[in-house]
Amino acid sequence: MSIETNTNDYANTINKYILLVDDEKDILELYTEYLTSNGLKIIPFSDPMEALNYLHGNLNNCSLVITDYQMDQMSGFDFIKNIRGIDVNFIIKIIVITAYIKNNLLIDKSNNLRIDKIIEKPILLEKLKDEVKMLLLSISFYN
Repeated sequence: MSIETNTNDYANTINKYILLVDDEKDILELYTEYLTSNGLKIIPFSDPMEALNYLHGNLNNCSLVITDYQMDQMSGFDFIKNIRGIDVNFIIKIIVITAYIKNNLLIDKSNNLRIDKIIEKPILLEKLKDEVKMLLLSISFYN
């Protein structure tokens, strides 16, 4: 079976969503359209506070969070700290997309917050899709 088949079967079978957060609306729309066209259920937010409010009521239905690192309302790491405050067993996988990988600071922070993947901008949409599918497959494999 191909990765695409496995991921689509997984996403459709358990009906979980991917929370996508980026304060740049053009980027948010682009990622949402592309990932949705590849069979993934995306819930997009341009405001991290709204995303957290949504997540509080829908925590058990979320398999993955994709967030930008640099946002005006709240940094990606503060956003993830809030997620880990309610997802204390680290069930939800997390991808951070950033143009700001400097030294090992970002990687050091990611270890404390259990970030599964850091992707540097600019990112090819195909690479984003592949990273998402690999994480979804890892969830499917261990469940």
